[in-house]
Order: sequence, then structure tokens, then C-alpha cells
Amino acid sequence: MILRKERAAVRNATRAIRDLVLRPGRELAAGGLASGLSGGLGALSLLAAGPLRQVPEMAARLPGALRDLGERVTAIPGARRRPPALAFAAQALAGSVRHGATVRERYLNLLAAAMDDQTSARVHPAFLSVLRQLTADEVRLISQFQHDGPYPLVTVVARYKYGGPISTELRNYTLLGVEAGCEHPDRVPFYVDNLCRLGLTEIRPVRISDDTRAFKAVEQSPDVKAAVARIEANPPAPLKEAGKEDDGDRVVPDIQRKALYVTDFGRRFYEACEYRPEPAER
Repeated sequence: MILRKERAAVRNATRAIRDLVLRPGRELAAGGLASGLSGGLGALSLLAAGPLRQVPEMAARLPGALRDLGERVTAIPGARRRPPALAFAAQALAGSVRHGATVRERYLNLLAAAMDDQTSARVHPAFLSVLRQLTADEVRLISQFQHDGPYPLVTVVARYKYGGPISTELRNYTLLGVEAGCEHPDRVPFYVDNLCRLGLTEIRPVRISDDTRAFKAVEQSPDVKAAVARIEANPPAPLKEAGKEDDGDRVVPDIQRKALYVTDFGRRFYEACEYRPEPAER
């Protein structure tokens, strides 16, 4: 049973939502938002609040989420504003109050992009499902995808000098995590796997004709140098003949280059999640 204070919080949140949506300020009304959008937003706000009634602190965040959404919608020229699909909007609003600032911003950006006639056709319904499967660090990585690639990846393996690989010391290492300000840059190879799983990115081999100058900074990074040093510090394999080392049994480091590319699906996802309309001219 919800305590009295929690019930009051839900009631206050619901009242604030209604005030924001059903009685928008002059700025919103003047842009035509009230006539075509307020009813839909009022319904979706109540729909979003429904599942959150058992989590009052989340329900209490809805007014703030709607305020931030209102700022985005106000920046869209009136002629381009369109009502969002209720199910999509309700899920986006509910997602925005369940997460921290980094992911929350992307839910609101997605919803605002779906409410702009110029961008709505590029907002796939699956984007919400994808966003639910991303961590804040992975969202930060995606924010670095200003172009489709290639983004250099390096894998350091130990192998016999004239033989196959023995083990992987460092896999799919990239500087994207540091550049994006990830809280856990050591998990970036795992993040890359997840982005590929979701169809946002793909890993391709590097061709001989490709420009590999971008790999220099990655290969000179302390993490890659440390991985190489660990392999070089390993003792040689057992000698085949006493007192004589078989050079083919020697373990050596091998730096392998691959490239990360953003897929078309990933490009559209990036554009929707990073969408911020330019302020409308007055």
C-alpha cells in the first residue's frame, strides 16, 4: 500500500503534468501546440504515470521530464510539430524518469525527434527497445559517432613466431571510451560487442589500401604497450633440443587492426538520440 505522502506525491505529479500539458503557456499555445498536441500529450502523460504509481519518486520526475520536453518542442517551428504515437511517447517518458541524466536526455531527444515532421520518419519504433539495452557509457560512446567510420580497433594476441595464435591479451581496444568520458573505459570492448549485437555498428577487416595513420595513436597508447610487454616478458617455449632454441617456438606479440563502422540503422539512431532542434524564429 502506498503511504499517504507517496500518494500525495503522485497526485501532485499528475496535477503538474496536467497543468503543463493541458494548460500550456502562451509560447506553446501560440505555436499551435495546444490545438493538436495537448490532448495527446495529456493522455500519454497519464498513461506513462500509470505504471509508475507504485514508484512515487519516479512519478514525481514526470513534470520535470515534460518541462524539458516542452523546451525541445517549443524550439520546433510550429508548422513542423506533430503529435507523437501514444505508445511510443508513453514509453519514452517512462524511460526518461527511470534513468540518470545521460540516458534520460536521449529518451527525450528521441521523443522530440518523433514530434518534428522533418525527422519523425527517421525515428524507428525499435529505437526505444535499443535504448533500453544500453548503459550510460554505451550512450556516451554513441555520442562520438559524428561520422560513419572507420574507428580504429586494435587486438593484441600472443602467437608463435611461425605459428598460430595462443591467447588474446587485449581485444578490440579503442580510444573512443576515453574520448567519450566513459566511467568504465576498461569495459569498452564489451560495449563494442553490444553495439554490434544491436546492429548499431559492425567490425570490418582493414584492407591493405586503407589509410592506417589513425591506428598510430591507439597502438602507442599505454594499454597496448603494456599488453605487448606482457607477451614479450613470457618465457620462451620448451626447447626441442637441449641448449638450442627453436625460433619457431618463440612467443611474440601480434597487433591486429580492425575498423569499427556505424551502420545505417546506427546512424539514424545516433541522429535521433542526439536530436536538438534549433530555436524557432520569433
